Amino acid sequence: MITVLQNFICTKKSRLSLVKSELPTMGAVLKDYDFHVNYGTDIHMTEIKEIYETNIHKLNLYNNLEPDWGAVTLAMANNITTPYTLIICEDYKYCMDYHYFQSIIEEVVSNNVQYMPIGRLWKYASQQKYWEDYISGKELWFYPATKSPGSSLSVDALYKTEILVEKLSELQQYTSGRFPLNLPHHYEDIFHEYKNNGVKKLGEDALCAIPKKEILKHIQEETETLLNK
Repeated sequence: MITVLQNFICTKKSRLSLVKSELPTMGAVLKDYDFHVNYGTDIHMTEIKEIYETNIHKLNLYNNLEPDWGAVTLAMANNITTPYTLIICEDYKYCMDYHYFQSIIEEVVSNNVQYMPIGRLWKYASQQKYWEDYISGKELWFYPATKSPGSSLSVDALYKTEILVEKLSELQQYTSGRFPLNLPHHYEDIFHEYKNNGVKKLGEDALCAIPKKEILKHIQEETETLLNK
């Protein structure tokens, strides 16, 4: 039903420590799914390989160093055969267990959800000012893509695989702009509402969802930036 997709680097010791501490939980929560993971640097490769092989039992691990996040991610996505793909960064603290995530996925599948962002839940799930545009489910808020609270397609989200492949393929048409090609930020910048190319472009008929609870917390030290991993 779902494949997990990751493409990241981890050059800082502090971030490596986070991966070490959270991957056992990630592996337990997502234990049913195949993982396709690209680690895009040689720095800490030995440690990352050991951590992933210890905790992820259905693992396809790559070390593609091509400095083009979108192209490398698309190459992996093209090999995915499940209806859904969970694309997710490495620097999250997991605030859920296996059974709770399964209840979310059951609700996603039964409602034919096309896209479910899982980043910034502290904002879009928890702040009441957004709720009036949502339809309440059991564990999820639902909304048509045209009423998306977020301004860009996220690199931390559950996608219908065909949509993710379509967007990654479209991404290949664009040169670097605000962000270089080696960063996932380039994807979010291209598929953004300020370019009339964000979530809303999926259309009125594309049902989206967001978890009601903050199932993931983005962990980042004050001294770090999103562009310096």
